[in-house]
Amino acid sequence: MSSQPSLSSQSSPSVIAVYLTSGPSTRQAIETAFREAAQSNGEFFAFYVNTPDMNLSRESQKTALQNNVNYAASLGAHLTVLNGADPVYLIGEFCRSNSVDLLVINRPPTRKGLARLSPTFAQKLLEVLPETRLMSVPGTMTVHASHLQPEKHDLKSNLQNFGRIVLIIALTTMLCFILDNADVDEFIQAQIFILGVLACSIATGSVFWSLISAFCCDLLFVFLFAQPRMSIQYDQQRLSMAIAMAFVVSLLGSYIGVRLQAETRSARRSTWATQMLLNTTHQLHLAKTPKEVINITCRKLAEISERDIVYYPYEDEIFRDRVYFDVNPDVPSDHTQAEKELIVAKEALKYHEPTGCMTRYHTISSYLYFPWDTPSETFGVIGIRFNQQAIDPLEQMVLRNIVADGAQTLETMTQEAALQEANLQRESDLLRSNLLKALAHDIRTPLTAIMGNIANYKLSHGAMDQPEKEKLWDEIQYDSLNMYYMIENLLTAARMDSSSMPVKLQPELLSDVVETGMEYPNKANVTHPITIEECDDLLVANMDANLIAQVVSNLVTNSIHHTPEGTPIKIRTYAQDNMAVVEVSDEGGGIKDSMKEKIFDIFYTGDAPSFDSTHYLGLGLFLCKAIIDAHHGTIEVHDNEPHGCVFSFRIPLLSIA
Repeated sequence: MSSQPSLSSQSSPSVIAVYLTSGPSTRQAIETAFREAAQSNGEFFAFYVNTPDMNLSRESQKTALQNNVNYAASLGAHLTVLNGADPVYLIGEFCRSNSVDLLVINRPPTRKGLARLSPTFAQKLLEVLPETRLMSVPGTMTVHASHLQPEKHDLKSNLQNFGRIVLIIALTTMLCFILDNADVDEFIQAQIFILGVLACSIATGSVFWSLISAFCCDLLFVFLFAQPRMSIQYDQQRLSMAIAMAFVVSLLGSYIGVRLQAETRSARRSTWATQMLLNTTHQLHLAKTPKEVINITCRKLAEISERDIVYYPYEDEIFRDRVYFDVNPDVPSDHTQAEKELIVAKEALKYHEPTGCMTRYHTISSYLYFPWDTPSETFGVIGIRFNQQAIDPLEQMVLRNIVADGAQTLETMTQEAALQEANLQRESDLLRSNLLKALAHDIRTPLTAIMGNIANYKLSHGAMDQPEKEKLWDEIQYDSLNMYYMIENLLTAARMDSSSMPVKLQPELLSDVVETGMEYPNKANVTHPITIEECDDLLVANMDANLIAQVVSNLVTNSIHHTPEGTPIKIRTYAQDNMAVVEVSDEGGGIKDSMKEKIFDIFYTGDAPSFDSTHYLGLGLFLCKAIIDAHHGTIEVHDNEPHGCVFSFRIPLLSIA
């Protein structure tokens, strides 16, 4: 008997863990870990580290962490609390002890200053967990476009610029004192002050503060370092050029500073827009249902615009009940105005362009309405509550692109659902057609034999002796049983096709079910010796007794039909790796390796025609696999030594301890 992979040799399910914090992106990390665990059919863990500093956290942070813990629990995560002062060490020990394959963490806040030089939290985790995959989930960026506008010269910004030039001039003056004590030429010190003016100009990016810094630097240089000292006069004419140069440098530096700040703001705005669109596209790509797409799109619009969102679904040329997405879900907004502006939302679909606030249609509206559609599909209208406030062009572009991405995702999802439904309908039609062909041929064959034998008996029963009559009745019984067997398989296939096959699981004794499954083979078989080898232990499993009995009947009947007369058939039951196993082995010609992969396909009959005189439809093994799959088990075929084959199926055992 050739070796086959057992259940124990199969790869174990993945272990996915998520690290919980009070950060705003932790919820997204939880959802990502949950999806990864669901896709890999793995275990889902969630944990947080209870450090001594946690007691000093703000109440809002504690509440946010508790909400994240509750959310992870609602998704079925196994929760764990780690206590200690070193999160990296504790996380490493937790992941190693639980054999974590993937650890999901949320993106930490942006580090500033010297903190950028030290390893990040993710880098530290990678050092202690080299064999664990690490996924850092980007947090939902809620930066409003207005936060990226050019800086206003208010009191705060003026105080910041004043502080910058005071610090730079103080450092410049200290450096010149050091050079003066080293008897460095005054002209060199003047150049140092010119560099200070340039630094102030670039740091402030303001012509006003650049001129102020130039005036202060010139005054300090003349008063402290030019001869005669402690006077605003000087006796070296060449210093006049240096003083004039300071003002020229201040103007040049302020121009450079303004350009640098403008380019920095432009780069920040472009980066912001790109990150918003990429993050939204990523989330939409992970969505599984239209409802998820709607929630992601509208929530993202609310977070970016920091305004309330209203969605008007449009189905079957009718506007359905509107759905609201408040910028602060904990504090519901007043939606009275949205209820009054339905006519404005309808015109967004009519004109296929934005209507409402700051458009040419209904300019005085409180909401800006975007049509949510594609060239081939219409999903509704999305309104953003701007209340006549100015809209930044970049922000409007990002919002429109997010609306378009959401509509495109919905269209793709709708098309995929329609295609899947069409494929299912085509498969259903094909199955129904094949079933009708089977009924037309295979049931007619035994029925014709039965009718012929009955007619023969009526005409000749007086001339028949008793052995001939018994042989005739045996043939009628055999053909009747064959027809009954085929009808049972056809009915089961029809119920599967309509997704109405009931699987009633309840504890059953495996030996009793096998005995029930042998009723038909025992009546129909007169050519093959059949033996049953049962396990000494009582094997109990959750099963539908009628369906599992049908599997046993089909496997044994299959061996009878495809092996020479007189060859033995053996049935064996035993337990292995918490699974109940049933094996049906024969000593026939075996099955070609090229056929083993297709042996469980519907209507597959190997080298024989699909419909032949032996009444074999190619349904039996297909139904066996479908029934075992419904019981969360496995079925396989492998070679029997020295010849023949072994069909075996496994279903989970019930513990009776």
